[in-house]
Amino acid sequence: MSSRTRLVAAAIGATAVAAVPASVIASTYVVHPGDTLGEIALRHGTTVSALAEANHLADPNLIRIGQLLQIPDSKIGTPRYTAAAHDSETSTVVHGDTLISIARRYGVDLTALARTNGLNVNAPLHVGVVLHVPGRIARVNALLVHTADQVGVPPRLVRAVAWMESGWQQGVVSPTGAIGLMQVEPYTGEWVSRYLAGRTLNLRIASDNVLAGTLLLHHLLAVHGGDVEAALAAYYQGDASIRKHGLYDDTRRYQQVVTDLMGEE
Repeated sequence: MSSRTRLVAAAIGATAVAAVPASVIASTYVVHPGDTLGEIALRHGTTVSALAEANHLADPNLIRIGQLLQIPDSKIGTPRYTAAAHDSETSTVVHGDTLISIARRYGVDLTALARTNGLNVNAPLHVGVVLHVPGRIARVNALLVHTADQVGVPPRLVRAVAWMESGWQQGVVSPTGAIGLMQVEPYTGEWVSRYLAGRTLNLRIASDNVLAGTLLLHHLLAVHGGDVEAALAAYYQGDASIRKHGLYDDTRRYQQVVTDLMGEE
């Protein structure tokens, strides 16, 4: 996506005021072997703290197999500027998939998943069929907030940058090769992997992409003494370019739109 397209799309998105329908996300979940509260929270578009509070869990690490968890309303904490965004993603049916297993995998309400695809809840699925899974915005929101909290960057900054860069779409690749939700260039991803993450990050995986962008923001905030506008300029244009050419007009507009998006929350 070009810088001009991103700026226009973000500015339009900032005027919306609706939110994700609560009925899209499952209202309850039964804990399965291997589950953690963090994984459950991400699948259901919420946070560990919200999930723990909704279920009166004194220790989020102590959940038991078969325990019935109440899932809090996924609308809570979702920025207003996401209202008009496309709210589904696709899932290709593989051997062994059922509508129930896919609903569980994505944390969506079974009826909502069936209704979205014009199916009966008990309908057999054929391998290779592409299903539309609702609730994408809530799940992306949860991923962005979770990663921001882990790294120590304000969630509203991470969410606004991701919206500005990609409209919260992992499948976006820019003309220059920037990838995913945070629009990270491959060479930047390699640098972040080596010097900030301590492991190889796959920018085509949403969780790694968000981690790469968030780690970079954390680094830039540290370099610029916590100056958000300077960090945003460096994220968009690069410090070397700024030192050589000064701030481009596009960079100034980028700073302004991201700042406005942060204020929309």
